[in-house]
Amino acid sequence: RKEIIFTEEELAKYDGTDPNLPIYIAMNGEVFDVTSGKQYYGKGGGYHFFAGKDASRAYITGCFQTHLTHDLRGLTPEQVKDIENWASFYRDHHSYYKVGTVVHAPIDPNSPIPPPCEGASAQKS
Repeated sequence: RKEIIFTEEELAKYDGTDPNLPIYIAMNGEVFDVTSGKQYYGKGGGYHFFAGKDASRAYITGCFQTHLTHDLRGLTPEQVKDIENWASFYRDHHSYYKVGTVVHAPIDPNSPIPPPCEGASAQKS
């Protein structure tokens, strides 16, 4: 199967709101089909906020409102390694599979680093 290269805008179409399209999430640039888990990632599901985007940072910080971004600046090396562990989870899952990659717009190095998320359950100190 040939891998698809997505822009962020193209990936956003696969957010589970259109029942005729598969549901995709991205982890550190890799795009995975999670349609078989639509009860989790589809509209109304507990992880719907991950659908149609690369929200790698939120997997580690647990901040599901303001950290739905691929911006990893300010994370520790251990946290970045944890993101790779999540990518492995999706790569090795029995019913999710990789469909391609997402090309992100460059992050302006002068833009502010996402601030810490207070009260996030999964945040590491």
